[in-house]
Amino acid sequence: MPERSKLLCVSLNPAVDRRIIVPSLRVGEVNRATSADPQAGGKAAHVAFAAVSLGAEVRWLAFLGGPDGESCRRGVEARGAVPVVVETAGRTRSTLELIDESTGAITEVLEPGPEILPEERDRMLFCFGEELSNAPVVALSGSLPRGIESSIYCDLIEAAKREGCTVLLDTSGAALEYSLKAQPSLIKPNRQEASALLCREIQTADDAIGAAQELRTRGSESVVLSLGAAGAVVADADGILLGTAPKLEVISTVGSGDSFLGGWAVGVADGLDRVERLRLAIACGTANCVANNPGVLDRKLVVELLQQVVIEQR
Repeated sequence: MPERSKLLCVSLNPAVDRRIIVPSLRVGEVNRATSADPQAGGKAAHVAFAAVSLGAEVRWLAFLGGPDGESCRRGVEARGAVPVVVETAGRTRSTLELIDESTGAITEVLEPGPEILPEERDRMLFCFGEELSNAPVVALSGSLPRGIESSIYCDLIEAAKREGCTVLLDTSGAALEYSLKAQPSLIKPNRQEASALLCREIQTADDAIGAAQELRTRGSESVVLSLGAAGAVVADADGILLGTAPKLEVISTVGSGDSFLGGWAVGVADGLDRVERLRLAIACGTANCVANNPGVLDRKLVVELLQQVVIEQR
Protein backbone atom coordinates (compact mmCIF):
# COMPACT_ATOMS: atom_id res chain seq x y z
CA MET A 1 0.00 0.00 0.00
CA PRO A 2 1.49 3.41 -0.95
CA GLU A 3 2.32 5.82 1.87
CA ARG A 4 -0.35 8.46 2.47
CA SER A 5 0.45 12.08 1.69
CA LYS A 6 1.28 14.08 4.83
CA LEU A 7 0.10 17.63 5.47
CA LEU A 8 0.12 20.10 8.33
CA CYS A 9 -2.79 22.57 8.36
CA VAL A 10 -2.44 25.55 10.70
CA SER A 11 -5.46 27.45 12.05
CA LEU A 12 -4.74 30.57 14.09
CA ASN A 13 -8.42 31.59 14.11
CA PRO A 14 -10.60 28.45 13.97
CA ALA A 15 -14.34 28.47 14.52
CA VAL A 16 -17.46 26.44 15.04
CA ASP A 17 -19.36 26.90 11.77
CA ARG A 18 -23.14 26.99 12.00
CA ARG A 19 -24.96 26.49 8.70
CA ILE A 20 -28.64 27.41 9.04
CA ILE A 21 -31.15 26.94 6.21
CA VAL A 22 -34.34 29.00 6.14
CA PRO A 23 -37.15 28.81 3.55
CA SER A 24 -37.00 32.57 2.96
CA LEU A 25 -34.83 34.97 4.98
CA ARG A 26 -36.86 37.94 6.25
CA VAL A 27 -34.68 40.64 7.78
CA GLY A 28 -36.13 42.13 10.95
CA GLU A 29 -38.62 39.28 11.43
CA VAL A 30 -38.71 35.87 13.11
CA ASN A 31 -37.23 33.17 10.85
CA ARG A 32 -37.71 29.45 11.49
CA ALA A 33 -34.90 27.25 10.25
CA THR A 34 -35.43 23.96 8.43
CA SER A 35 -31.88 22.85 9.25
CA ALA A 36 -29.15 23.86 11.70
CA ASP A 37 -25.81 22.11 11.50
CA PRO A 38 -22.84 23.15 13.72
CA GLN A 39 -19.48 21.83 12.55
CA ALA A 40 -15.79 22.35 13.28
CA GLY A 41 -14.59 25.02 10.90
CA GLY A 42 -12.38 27.88 9.92
CA LYS A 43 -10.43 27.93 6.67
CA ALA A 44 -7.64 25.57 7.76
CA ALA A 45 -10.16 22.99 8.99
CA HIS A 46 -11.85 23.03 5.59
CA VAL A 47 -8.45 22.53 3.91
CA ALA A 48 -7.78 19.62 6.25
CA PHE A 49 -11.17 18.00 5.58
CA ALA A 50 -10.70 18.26 1.81
CA ALA A 51 -7.25 16.67 2.06
CA VAL A 52 -8.58 13.88 4.27
CA SER A 53 -11.33 13.28 1.69
CA LEU A 54 -8.55 12.58 -0.81
CA GLY A 55 -6.85 10.10 1.51
CA ALA A 56 -4.13 12.32 2.99
CA GLU A 57 -2.78 12.05 6.52
CA VAL A 58 -3.44 15.46 8.07
CA ARG A 59 -2.44 17.09 11.32
CA TRP A 60 -4.36 20.25 12.27
CA LEU A 61 -2.64 22.71 14.60
CA ALA A 62 -4.91 25.33 16.15
CA PHE A 63 -5.60 27.73 18.98
CA LEU A 64 -8.68 26.42 20.85
CA GLY A 65 -10.46 27.58 23.98
CA GLY A 66 -13.64 26.96 25.96
CA PRO A 67 -16.52 24.55 25.21
CA ASP A 68 -16.68 25.61 21.55
CA GLY A 69 -12.97 24.92 21.27
CA GLU A 70 -13.47 21.41 22.61
CA SER A 71 -16.39 20.91 20.23
CA CYS A 72 -14.15 22.04 17.38
CA ARG A 73 -11.39 19.62 18.42
CA ARG A 74 -13.81 16.69 18.52
CA GLY A 75 -15.26 17.68 15.16
CA VAL A 76 -11.87 17.78 13.48
CA GLU A 77 -10.95 14.40 14.97
CA ALA A 78 -14.27 12.93 13.79
CA ARG A 79 -13.46 14.04 10.24
CA GLY A 80 -10.22 12.05 10.26
CA ALA A 81 -7.61 14.75 10.91
CA VAL A 82 -5.35 14.71 13.98
CA PRO A 83 -5.90 17.83 16.13
CA VAL A 84 -2.89 19.41 17.84
CA VAL A 85 -4.20 21.98 20.31
CA VAL A 86 -2.70 25.14 21.77
CA GLU A 87 -5.13 26.01 24.54
CA THR A 88 -6.27 29.62 24.97
CA ALA A 89 -7.94 31.45 27.83
CA GLY A 90 -10.36 33.05 25.35
CA ARG A 91 -13.15 31.02 23.79
CA THR A 92 -13.10 29.80 20.20
CA ARG A 93 -15.34 31.91 17.96
CA SER A 94 -18.39 30.92 15.95
CA THR A 95 -19.42 31.72 12.39
CA LEU A 96 -22.94 31.75 11.00
CA GLU A 97 -23.90 30.85 7.43
CA LEU A 98 -27.53 31.59 6.54
CA ILE A 99 -28.81 29.96 3.35
CA ASP A 100 -32.04 31.33 1.89
CA GLU A 101 -33.67 28.40 0.07
CA SER A 102 -35.97 30.65 -1.95
CA THR A 103 -33.13 32.62 -3.58
CA GLY A 104 -29.99 30.62 -2.90
CA ALA A 105 -28.46 33.72 -1.30
CA ILE A 106 -25.87 33.09 1.41
CA THR A 107 -25.31 35.50 4.30
CA GLU A 108 -22.29 35.03 6.56
CA VAL A 109 -21.70 36.48 10.02
CA LEU A 110 -18.14 36.02 11.29
CA GLU A 111 -17.25 36.60 14.94
CA PRO A 112 -13.82 37.99 15.82
CA GLY A 113 -11.38 35.54 17.31
CA PRO A 114 -10.33 35.52 20.98
CA GLU A 115 -7.55 37.71 22.37
CA ILE A 116 -4.37 35.61 22.16
CA LEU A 117 -1.95 36.10 25.04
CA PRO A 118 1.83 36.37 24.45
CA GLU A 119 2.49 33.05 26.18
CA GLU A 120 -0.16 31.36 23.99
CA ARG A 121 1.52 32.77 20.87
CA ASP A 122 4.87 31.41 22.07
CA ARG A 123 3.36 27.95 22.62
CA MET A 124 1.96 28.03 19.08
CA LEU A 125 5.38 28.81 17.61
CA PHE A 126 6.96 26.01 19.67
CA CYS A 127 4.32 23.45 18.66
CA PHE A 128 4.62 24.49 15.03
CA GLY A 129 8.36 23.85 15.11
CA GLU A 130 7.79 20.44 16.68
CA GLU A 131 5.35 19.45 13.90
CA LEU A 132 7.58 20.37 10.95
CA SER A 133 9.77 17.27 10.96
CA ASN A 134 6.82 15.19 9.78
CA ALA A 135 5.16 17.76 7.51
CA PRO A 136 6.65 18.14 4.01
CA VAL A 137 3.67 20.32 2.99
CA VAL A 138 2.34 23.05 5.28
CA ALA A 139 -0.90 24.99 4.65
CA LEU A 140 -1.38 28.26 6.55
CA SER A 141 -4.94 29.53 6.21
CA GLY A 142 -7.25 32.17 7.53
CA SER A 143 -7.49 35.45 9.36
CA LEU A 144 -5.65 36.35 12.55
CA PRO A 145 -7.21 36.60 16.01
CA ARG A 146 -6.76 39.61 18.24
CA GLY A 147 -3.38 39.82 19.94
CA ILE A 148 -1.53 38.26 17.00
CA GLU A 149 0.61 40.57 14.89
CA SER A 150 0.46 40.55 11.08
CA SER A 151 4.04 39.25 10.93
CA ILE A 152 3.28 35.84 12.48
CA TYR A 153 2.72 34.12 9.14
CA CYS A 154 6.11 35.47 8.06
CA ASP A 155 7.66 33.82 11.14
CA LEU A 156 5.91 30.51 10.41
CA ILE A 157 6.90 30.54 6.73
CA GLU A 158 10.55 31.16 7.54
CA ALA A 159 10.57 28.39 10.16
CA ALA A 160 8.97 25.90 7.75
CA LYS A 161 11.33 26.80 4.90
CA ARG A 162 14.33 26.21 7.16
CA GLU A 163 13.06 22.62 7.53
CA GLY A 164 12.67 22.23 3.76
CA CYS A 165 8.86 22.33 3.77
CA THR A 166 6.65 23.56 0.95
CA VAL A 167 4.51 26.36 2.41
CA LEU A 168 1.09 27.28 1.01
CA LEU A 169 -0.50 30.50 2.30
CA ASP A 170 -4.13 31.61 2.08
CA THR A 171 -4.82 34.83 3.94
CA SER A 172 -5.61 38.44 3.11
CA GLY A 173 -4.93 42.07 3.92
CA ALA A 174 -1.92 43.08 5.99
CA ALA A 175 -1.14 39.46 6.91
CA LEU A 176 -0.80 38.55 3.23
CA GLU A 177 1.16 41.66 2.28
CA TYR A 178 3.62 41.25 5.15
CA SER A 179 4.07 37.50 4.51
CA LEU A 180 5.29 38.02 0.95
CA LYS A 181 8.62 39.10 2.45
CA ALA A 182 9.17 35.51 3.60
CA GLN A 183 8.67 34.19 0.03
CA PRO A 184 6.12 31.42 0.58
CA SER A 185 5.99 28.60 -1.95
CA LEU A 186 2.49 29.68 -2.97
CA ILE A 187 -0.16 32.25 -2.16
CA LYS A 188 -3.84 31.78 -3.08
CA PRO A 189 -5.74 35.06 -3.03
CA ASN A 190 -9.21 35.26 -4.52
CA ARG A 191 -10.30 37.99 -6.89
CA GLN A 192 -11.39 40.37 -4.11
CA GLU A 193 -8.25 39.84 -2.01
CA ALA A 194 -5.95 40.40 -4.98
CA SER A 195 -7.89 43.51 -5.98
CA ALA A 196 -7.50 44.95 -2.48
CA LEU A 197 -3.77 44.23 -2.43
CA LEU A 198 -3.13 45.70 -5.89
CA CYS A 199 -5.66 48.54 -5.56
CA ARG A 200 -7.37 47.79 -8.88
CA GLU A 201 -10.33 45.84 -10.23
CA ILE A 202 -9.87 42.32 -11.59
CA GLN A 203 -12.68 41.51 -14.00
CA THR A 204 -11.40 39.54 -17.00
CA ALA A 205 -9.10 36.53 -17.33
CA ASP A 206 -6.40 38.84 -18.68
CA ASP A 207 -6.82 41.06 -15.61
CA ALA A 208 -6.34 38.00 -13.42
CA ILE A 209 -3.25 36.89 -15.33
CA GLY A 210 -1.68 40.33 -14.98
CA ALA A 211 -2.52 40.45 -11.28
CA ALA A 212 -1.06 36.99 -10.62
CA GLN A 213 2.15 37.89 -12.45
CA GLU A 214 2.51 41.13 -10.49
CA LEU A 215 1.88 39.42 -7.15
CA ARG A 216 4.55 36.87 -7.99
CA THR A 217 7.13 39.65 -8.36
CA ARG A 218 6.40 40.66 -4.76
CA GLY A 219 7.87 37.48 -3.30
CA SER A 220 5.83 34.30 -3.68
CA GLU A 221 7.31 31.52 -5.82
CA SER A 222 3.87 30.74 -7.26
CA VAL A 223 0.53 32.55 -7.27
CA VAL A 224 -2.86 30.93 -7.68
CA LEU A 225 -5.58 33.53 -8.16
CA SER A 226 -8.94 31.87 -7.68
CA LEU A 227 -11.87 33.20 -9.69
CA GLY A 228 -14.75 31.29 -8.08
CA ALA A 229 -17.02 29.64 -10.63
CA ALA A 230 -14.75 30.90 -13.43
CA GLY A 231 -11.82 28.73 -12.25
CA ALA A 232 -8.31 29.92 -11.43
CA VAL A 233 -5.08 31.37 -12.82
CA VAL A 234 -1.63 30.04 -11.93
CA ALA A 235 1.52 32.11 -12.38
CA ASP A 236 4.89 30.48 -11.67
CA ALA A 237 8.36 30.07 -13.15
CA ASP A 238 6.94 27.87 -15.92
CA GLY A 239 4.43 30.45 -17.12
CA ILE A 240 0.66 30.83 -16.93
CA LEU A 241 -2.14 28.29 -16.57
CA LEU A 242 -5.83 29.12 -16.82
CA GLY A 243 -8.20 26.51 -15.41
CA THR A 244 -11.96 26.49 -16.01
CA ALA A 245 -14.31 24.74 -13.59
CA PRO A 246 -17.20 22.45 -14.60
CA LYS A 247 -20.73 23.64 -13.85
CA LEU A 248 -22.81 22.25 -10.99
CA GLU A 249 -25.99 23.32 -9.22
CA VAL A 250 -24.59 25.01 -6.13
CA ILE A 251 -25.67 24.38 -2.53
CA SER A 252 -23.04 26.68 -1.02
CA THR A 253 -19.66 28.05 -2.09
CA VAL A 254 -18.44 28.43 1.50
CA GLY A 255 -15.22 26.44 1.80
CA SER A 256 -14.67 26.06 -1.95
CA GLY A 257 -11.46 28.09 -1.93
CA ASP A 258 -10.24 26.05 1.03
CA SER A 259 -11.14 22.78 -0.73
CA PHE A 260 -9.22 24.06 -3.76
CA LEU A 261 -6.16 24.57 -1.53
CA GLY A 262 -6.62 21.14 0.02
CA GLY A 263 -6.57 19.57 -3.44
CA TRP A 264 -3.53 21.59 -4.45
CA ALA A 265 -1.70 20.60 -1.24
CA VAL A 266 -2.36 16.90 -1.83
CA GLY A 267 -1.19 17.35 -5.41
CA VAL A 268 2.08 18.83 -4.16
CA ALA A 269 2.54 16.06 -1.60
CA ASP A 270 1.82 13.41 -4.26
CA GLY A 271 4.29 14.94 -6.71
CA LEU A 272 1.73 15.84 -9.38
CA ASP A 273 2.85 18.25 -12.10
CA ARG A 274 1.45 21.78 -12.13
CA VAL A 275 -1.29 20.99 -14.66
CA GLU A 276 -2.59 18.00 -12.71
CA ARG A 277 -2.32 19.90 -9.41
CA LEU A 278 -4.52 22.63 -10.84
CA ARG A 279 -6.94 20.07 -12.25
CA LEU A 280 -7.28 18.36 -8.85
CA ALA A 281 -7.63 21.66 -7.00
CA ILE A 282 -10.42 22.91 -9.27
CA ALA A 283 -12.24 19.56 -9.05
CA CYS A 284 -12.11 19.76 -5.25
CA GLY A 285 -13.31 23.36 -5.16
CA THR A 286 -16.19 22.46 -7.46
CA ALA A 287 -17.14 19.32 -5.51
CA ASN A 288 -17.36 21.45 -2.37
CA CYS A 289 -20.23 23.44 -3.92
CA VAL A 290 -22.54 20.44 -3.46
CA ALA A 291 -21.07 19.16 -0.17
CA ASN A 292 -23.26 19.07 2.93
CA ASN A 293 -20.41 20.59 4.95
CA PRO A 294 -17.45 22.71 3.83
CA GLY A 295 -14.45 20.62 2.80
CA VAL A 296 -16.17 17.27 3.28
CA LEU A 297 -15.92 16.07 -0.30
CA ASP A 298 -17.32 13.08 -2.18
CA ARG A 299 -14.13 11.52 -3.54
CA LYS A 300 -15.99 9.77 -6.38
CA LEU A 301 -17.42 13.11 -7.48
CA VAL A 302 -13.95 14.66 -7.42
CA VAL A 303 -12.71 11.90 -9.74
CA GLU A 304 -15.65 12.49 -12.11
CA LEU A 305 -15.04 16.24 -12.15
CA LEU A 306 -11.33 15.81 -12.95
CA GLN A 307 -12.26 14.84 -16.49
CA GLN A 308 -14.36 17.99 -16.93
CA VAL A 309 -11.79 20.59 -15.82
CA VAL A 310 -10.31 22.48 -18.76
CA ILE A 311 -6.68 23.66 -18.47
CA GLU A 312 -5.23 26.16 -20.91
CA GLN A 313 -1.55 27.13 -21.07
CA ARG A 314 -0.93 30.78 -21.86
